[in-house]
Amino acid sequence: MSRLSRNVRLVFFLFVLLLLVLYLSNVVLNHPKMGISVETDNLGQVRVSGIDKESWAGYDLKPGDIITAINGAADFELVQKYKMIEQAETLDVLRKGEDGRYTTLHLTVRGGISNWNLILHLVFPGVSLLLFLVFCGYVYLRQREDRAAGMLILFFMSIGLSYFSSAASAVADPVGRITLGWSFALLPVFFIHFMINYLHRYKERFLSVVWLRVLYGLAGSVAVLVSLSAFTELPVRRLETKVLLAFFAFTYLLIVAKLIAKYYQHRHGELQVLFKFTLTAHILAFLPFLLFNGLPELLGLPFIPGELTAIFLFAVPVVYFYLFMTNRLFDIDFVLNRFLYYTAISFLPTALILGLMALILYQSEYTWIKWLQIFIVVYLIMTVFLFTKEFIDFRLRPNFLKETYNFQGSIERFSKEIPRVMNRADMEMVLEREIRAILPVRKLVFFELTAEQDSGKRTVTSAAELGPEMDNIMQAIPLHPAVGELIALPRGACLAIGQYRMTSHLLWIDDKNNHTSLNLDERTWLKTIANYSGIVYENLHLIEVLIEDLELQMKTQQDVPSWVLRLIFTLSENERRRLAADLHDAALQDQLIWYRKLESIMLDHPVTDQLREQLEQIKEGLLDVIHQIRQTCNELRPPLLKEMGLIEALEQLFAEERIRSNYSITLQTNITVLDLNDSQILAVYRIVQELLRNAGKHACASNIQIELEQKDEEIDFYYKDDGRGLELSQLQDSFRHMGISGIKERVRSLDGEIRFDSEPGRGFEVRLRFPLQPASKQEEGGEAIDHHLAG
Repeated sequence: MSRLSRNVRLVFFLFVLLLLVLYLSNVVLNHPKMGISVETDNLGQVRVSGIDKESWAGYDLKPGDIITAINGAADFELVQKYKMIEQAETLDVLRKGEDGRYTTLHLTVRGGISNWNLILHLVFPGVSLLLFLVFCGYVYLRQREDRAAGMLILFFMSIGLSYFSSAASAVADPVGRITLGWSFALLPVFFIHFMINYLHRYKERFLSVVWLRVLYGLAGSVAVLVSLSAFTELPVRRLETKVLLAFFAFTYLLIVAKLIAKYYQHRHGELQVLFKFTLTAHILAFLPFLLFNGLPELLGLPFIPGELTAIFLFAVPVVYFYLFMTNRLFDIDFVLNRFLYYTAISFLPTALILGLMALILYQSEYTWIKWLQIFIVVYLIMTVFLFTKEFIDFRLRPNFLKETYNFQGSIERFSKEIPRVMNRADMEMVLEREIRAILPVRKLVFFELTAEQDSGKRTVTSAAELGPEMDNIMQAIPLHPAVGELIALPRGACLAIGQYRMTSHLLWIDDKNNHTSLNLDERTWLKTIANYSGIVYENLHLIEVLIEDLELQMKTQQDVPSWVLRLIFTLSENERRRLAADLHDAALQDQLIWYRKLESIMLDHPVTDQLREQLEQIKEGLLDVIHQIRQTCNELRPPLLKEMGLIEALEQLFAEERIRSNYSITLQTNITVLDLNDSQILAVYRIVQELLRNAGKHACASNIQIELEQKDEEIDFYYKDDGRGLELSQLQDSFRHMGISGIKERVRSLDGEIRFDSEPGRGFEVRLRFPLQPASKQEEGGEAIDHHLAG
């Protein structure tokens, strides 16, 4: 079809639609609903059987009145066809009085329409039809070549015309009835045709083509029946209305059954949410109309006016317009769970309010007292309800909203993992693993956005996987997104997970596998873990800057500051402690288990002498390994060093060294408790360890003397052995591990002084002195710096 031909048809359609809307509006304005239901008695008289109290008849007629003439004539065409009276200007009525006599009344139907009926019969339907037209126009402009789009437009128009023509049909206008008959009959068939075309993109079958043709034929037959009823004098007695409602109910049940079957079929697949979404929308839109208007109409027991229940039909176009244009679904489980939860907790206060209001209205005779009592009762009930809602949430909310606790557990798990993050790659790995564990997303991409301060130009790094989505992201993201900001995109969303200076760390999250958008809880959860991540990213940047400053300072200065040395030694001791714990909890325990198993086998099973000898050797070897691991753990992290204090820890070290070595150790001290902090105790202990190791391996000493004294605010340490000594110039090369430079750095970290004295054949002496309160620590703010270093 050419573009010109398409435009001509569109203009012609809009012109016909405009004429139809003007005509139906004129009917509603000039022929208000009279609301008179009649029946013919055995004598052939037309009696009033029912009256709509909100219409004209509610003021001037009474049930049982006999209609003798309509517009001055006894031609009752509408009575014969529909058992109702509409579009009349005058009525002649016989009314039976209390004395049994009949009175003749000539009633003139008042013109005009009340404000309520104007809103109900013209404003609401007119606004709805206008919105449907806007939806149709938007779909036509965006997806005019899509077959599903064409059926969606027809579906929208059928609902809009059904709603708009219902008022004119209610007053028995032929054009209104024909419009309602065709649009209402074709409405469910258009929906089925739309679902067939829409699900074709998912390679899913909704109904066969044969079924679709049959339904079109039935809808056309019902519409023809309504049209014949409108323009002929056939006394169908509202049969066409019942047939129309019956056909609509049948197709509705067919649609619901198919949606339920599809949902059950895909209950564990990606389309599960799609069918739950469409099923919920369909039930919400059409079930109120069928229960409160359609079914009572079929049974002859009107319950709620169709104009009110027809408002629910508006939900379907809105829902399917959103579905078709975004190709995305909102999380229907999130909505349904909350609806059920709030419905459950609202029942009790509603029942209490209703019961107490009925009691108050029944007992009180003064209007102002009634309203005051109602206000007090409602106010108190709502106060108590809101006060107890926190307890109700705690007890009932987990049963309805189980995913809330998944998010809480995720945040707790994530907060425990991020302290072990050492770099950005680890941070991104932890974050990606946590998001994939909670959200069934297709793809995650980390990238960075850097904005130049002067020009505002932005550059993107690490974003090769974004592909065509890069343009949408650049258009949607602000210059400096705040950490935790979640930006919705045509596809997926972008989350700001960190920021430092002019660089923003961002995460692009693709759509979920079930085609649903992020619900409120998911968005809140993502923002929370993004805020956690933002703190980690900032700390990682600060650590990088600190390391760069330290490297620069160490290059430009010959002597490294003492606080830097304390930091290095503290980090080193922390790693020693972790390594000792790992050895003790893993390797040592495994060796003990294998040792016990070997011992159990030797006791429980007979073995030859030769095999027993070999097994005994293996046992001894295992014991040696166990002892060596224990010794290594003790050297890495001296046990109870802080609890015992330096003096007792050194005495225990000396006792162990006397067993392993051939030298004797003498410790001289005039104090039992030293006022040292943890770093100082550990530094002295490590220095003594290294000196003893040197004495046994290199000096071949037989006697070692150590003196430790506290003088005022300083600690004096003296070491002397009778080993073979060495030239002082060779000290740097005589230590294989920590060496003399390591001892010097330890002392410098304490702001102390050290002096060595040695000659070949005359032993080795060390004197060191350090203050109890280092000067660098005082300048940096006292004890606080050590707490930070240790952390």
